[in-house]
Amino acid sequence: MKRKTGLTLAEITIVLLVSSIIVAIAFSVFAAGWRIFKTSQETALLSRNLRSLVERISEEFRWATELEFTSSPQGSDWIVILLENNTIKRFQGTASSRTNEQNMNDPSQVSVSSLTFALRTVQDMRVMMDVSITASSANNGSISESVSTSVAVYNLRDRSGSGSSVSYKR
Repeated sequence: MKRKTGLTLAEITIVLLVSSIIVAIAFSVFAAGWRIFKTSQETALLSRNLRSLVERISEEFRWATELEFTSSPQGSDWIVILLENNTIKRFQGTASSRTNEQNMNDPSQVSVSSLTFALRTVQDMRVMMDVSITASSANNGSISESVSTSVAVYNLRDRSGSGSSVSYKR
């Protein structure tokens, strides 16, 4: 008997099985790559937001003429920076009578867990303010980042101290 050309049902079944295994492997590799891409994108966004935030805070202190580690200074001419409800707040006045209040970070993107300030005196009695921020992504809480910087406070001399909130005058 002469054999007809074409594929048998068993051959077609084997080809479909092998093809589906290859497609499943390709899809899982793509999905893993996509998760890594999204995580690295979130990490980069968080890092960029924190660097911008720490730069804004540094600029606030650069020309301070007086500085106290309190969130309730006496008088309305003080500017206060503190951490409140995972958001860094900046306002003028006291904790009970705030004016010009603003969020320094976007709470929909960054959830700040810690904010610390430390003054230290270096050579020539110059004062440096160390600012440290630890935060996580508001979209993915498993992504966290810490950023620290030091800024020279030009109008202060021979000071030290630390705290989680700071009040200053320009």
